[in-house]
Amino acid sequence: MLTTDVEQIKADVGRSRLRADCLRMMFRAAVFRAAVFWAAFHTVSIAGLVRGDQPTWRLPSGAVYSFEERSSPRPLRIHRLVLDLSTNPSIPLGVSVPPDPDGEGPAEVALRAPDRHARDAGFLAAINTNAWVMLPDPATGKPPGYVVGGHADVKGWTSTGIRLVSPPEQGYWSVWQEGSGRIRLDESAAKETISRTEVRWAISGFRGILQHGKKLVEPSSVLHPRTALGISHAGMRMVWLIVDGRQPTVSEGVSEEELAELMLESGCDDAINLDGGGSSILLMTDEEGQLRTANRPSGRTPRPVPVMLGIPASKP
Repeated sequence: MLTTDVEQIKADVGRSRLRADCLRMMFRAAVFRAAVFWAAFHTVSIAGLVRGDQPTWRLPSGAVYSFEERSSPRPLRIHRLVLDLSTNPSIPLGVSVPPDPDGEGPAEVALRAPDRHARDAGFLAAINTNAWVMLPDPATGKPPGYVVGGHADVKGWTSTGIRLVSPPEQGYWSVWQEGSGRIRLDESAAKETISRTEVRWAISGFRGILQHGKKLVEPSSVLHPRTALGISHAGMRMVWLIVDGRQPTVSEGVSEEELAELMLESGCDDAINLDGGGSSILLMTDEEGQLRTANRPSGRTPRPVPVMLGIPASKP
């Protein structure tokens, strides 16, 4: 009887080992399949750069879009749109601004959804631009939050070329296009008299982060989604850059100094930090004519904004 029990125990142990071996093999196979699946969608270079698939975008000649994913210094998703006006001076540019909602009241614009901006203006591509201050709801006396139709005071110089929405303002750098087609970027818009008749459009952001190829900002641990605009080649080359953020393990954002470094990498001499955070957005039109959000905004839905800079499908 004892011998039978021992043999039974040995048989049970053998079966247990066999089951364990099978489980280990299944686990290794699952890990291998997961690795193959991951590799199918991620190609990592020696520099640690990861590139993902992107749609084919409908852009004018002289406009080139690129997308990067980086793993260092942290996960980052970076979107660039380079506009070379030296090769195609006819690239159209324009500013979308909703109507003044209260006439002589304190508001300059009513917030509008980014896709509505782009569709109404006929933009092929567009980015968010100016910072703004949300004004209290006239009915309640309280700020309504980031809502479509909310009244806003736009910060810094903003012009459609026909309508002066907001005048130049100290502390907010501006970007504008002269009648010649040259793009200018400087804080001087708030200091000097600029002929409004010679300006095609103007937008503003926060402070400059690059000037004459030198960084104007110090290193910081403050990370956010960012939107930036830079120029080079005597104002005939412009770069739009968006970095997604506030998305752990996907894209965690950059500091202003890191943003300046990215603009240097992009070949810019001068650059400005535009409104960022939940407002950072890049819209583009795919090959089927559908307007799409090219980046990944940090909120669940794109935040309404007061002003967007875009590329119209035809010259405005």
